[in-house]
Amino acid sequence: MSKLKIGDKVWWWGGFGSEPRKLATVTGIEITGGYKYGDQVDEVDWSEVYDRNVAVDIDTDNDEFHWAYASQIKRYIQN
Repeated sequence: MSKLKIGDKVWWWGGFGSEPRKLATVTGIEITGGYKYGDQVDEVDWSEVYDRNVAVDIDTDNDEFHWAYASQIKRYIQN
């Protein structure tokens, strides 16, 4: 099973999904179970990355630091 890990690249949509996608690097992962706060982890199965079950801290290539719900990110697959 594949995992989302700190340091992975992801596609991120800012503005709670309303902005154009940007490439970003995951700098933190928190399993929230839909609540405001949760448990910080270094990795999580991608099958658990949905809706508000997971929140991530991210850094864009422009050194913009944000957080996002799982619903705002998608796996980045490099060719």
